[in-house]
Amino acid sequence: MSAHRPEHLDLCAGYALGSLDVADREALEAHLAEGCGECEAELLRLAGAVRRVAASAPPIAPPPALRAKIVAAVAAEPRRATAPEPRTAAPRPVSVIEPIRRPRRAVAAWIMGAVAAAFAVATALTWNTAERLRSEIAATRAQLDRAQRELDEARRWASVLDSPMARSVSLTPTPQGMNLMRARATFDPRSHRAVIAFENVVTPSGSDFQLWALHGNGVASMGLVHADAGGRAIMRIENAGDPASLAGFAVSLERAGGSSKPDAPEGPVVLAGKFGG
Repeated sequence: MSAHRPEHLDLCAGYALGSLDVADREALEAHLAEGCGECEAELLRLAGAVRRVAASAPPIAPPPALRAKIVAAVAAEPRRATAPEPRTAAPRPVSVIEPIRRPRRAVAAWIMGAVAAAFAVATALTWNTAERLRSEIAATRAQLDRAQRELDEARRWASVLDSPMARSVSLTPTPQGMNLMRARATFDPRSHRAVIAFENVVTPSGSDFQLWALHGNGVASMGLVHADAGGRAIMRIENAGDPASLAGFAVSLERAGGSSKPDAPEGPVVLAGKFGG
């Protein structure tokens, strides 16, 4: 029998974690097979610790297909006829004085098997937990990227309002317009972008309001005005046209879908405003 040494306990810890190389693992197994109470107790303690770590991980539900595979595998096995058990002589009574001893090799093998099983369960649960955390981190990063893009876009349009060269004009109702509806347009000549803010928009049934850019040589449609339930709308125009010819903006009341002509309103102009006028 090999003598117990303090380094055997270190080998027990590595065995429980599955980190021993082949030589150390075989040496420890040989030592346990010869019988060592201290190492057996240490392995049992470590196995319990590994099981507690495994139990602390969140439960992972097996995939639905796993149960079907197990049932199919069991059904595929051939049924074996059970033969009657032969009669044997009655077992010899065991004296209460005689101790029943389990062979040392069997004890060591059971302990090592328990440690290996607990380590396998802990490893599987740790892997599943890591996969779940990686998925959550990826989703969080995607949300942060989306929020950053939205912030960058908001800053880009805010620069139109903050531009020192920006031109602003209030769109006021025409004689054919509605007195409550208001709009204000801001145009940045450097970027050609424009922001038009609307208030008190009440769109008649079967109609749409349409925004127009006023140029010296005509008008150009900038799209339909879509207001929220509170009557507010913000239109962001990526390119309102040549700053040299852009004179202002106007809004017409068109049938649903807007004017069929991209360069002329078909309905009455209800709001209008010109820069410097």
